[in-house]
Amino acid sequence: MSTQALIQSGGEKRPKEKIKFLSKRKTTAERWLEGECSGWSNGCTKNSECCSNNCDGTNCELW
Repeated sequence: MSTQALIQSGGEKRPKEKIKFLSKRKTTAERWLEGECSGWSNGCTKNSECCSNNCDGTNCELW
């Protein structure tokens, strides 16, 4: 692609929303250390409560 084509099309810009979303994502370890998720064998009612993202309906399952 030529420089002129880049200027005419406005360049190659990424959406700011996507950049913000990706930069705020935490690792499983960070979520666990900050108490945002439950470790293995702790009580849960939905997958998002578990660090493993795997709830059997009563307890978080190991990965």
